[in-house]
Amino acid sequence: MSKEYHAAKATPEDRSKPVSKSTLWRFNASPWKWGNTKEKAPTAAMQLGSVVHILALEPEKASELIAVSEFDSFRTKEARAWRDEQIAEGLIVMSASDFAVAEKIASNALACIKEAVGGPYKVEKELHGEFNDVAVCGLVDIVPDHYDTLLWDLKTCSSIGNEHHIQKTIFDNGYHTQGALYLDLHNHKQAEKGNHVGFGFIFVETSYPYEATYVTLSLESLVAGRQSYIQLVERWKELLDVPLNELPGAVAKGAEIEPPAWLQPV
Repeated sequence: MSKEYHAAKATPEDRSKPVSKSTLWRFNASPWKWGNTKEKAPTAAMQLGSVVHILALEPEKASELIAVSEFDSFRTKEARAWRDEQIAEGLIVMSASDFAVAEKIASNALACIKEAVGGPYKVEKELHGEFNDVAVCGLVDIVPDHYDTLLWDLKTCSSIGNEHHIQKTIFDNGYHTQGALYLDLHNHKQAEKGNHVGFGFIFVETSYPYEATYVTLSLESLVAGRQSYIQLVERWKELLDVPLNELPGAVAKGAEIEPPAWLQPV
């Protein structure tokens, strides 16, 4: 988990910085909303996901990034003061019971990572490049030492479901876009050493009993992801100099709405 990396990404206040897939994805959904929404505090689910990532990928950094509370709750003045002090220092605050759950989730995730990767790997590698004169960045979770294997990303989810649910999760959230972008960024920079051949995801549930699995993107999924990120970068570039209050929204003003297919006259 790199605070410096996240701090260096493009924001509504400074769109000249490198843009990540997550920013491109949110921007594309509604440029106006992205440009005119203040950053929100992370949700409990987001914080749990961050803690699982730390414990599974960089456990040696846990004490630097996570503060486990000795208090049962934050109802007392002393407990609230301690919590606020930890947050002010940039730490993720968790109760002891929530941290114990995160440890179990991370343990299952790590076992799945080792099975999927099958060898030594590095974690949290920053990626930087340029597409269509736009600076782009990424942070890939798992980079195997052997170049003829896949890059991997760790995802937490409330439920894995079945294969159809995993497919929907990947394409609804643009994970195929992320996979193609990360693979291209990494292989471009490592061309002289050798390329990684694909991209996969480790999914682990945040609900008991914390099932974990791994899946890979097909060649067709990577092609679709590549087309997607190119379109996102082009839209970002097209709207880069448009004032924030003039950016288009999710629905074009004056759009004519047709009935859905199931209501179309026969």
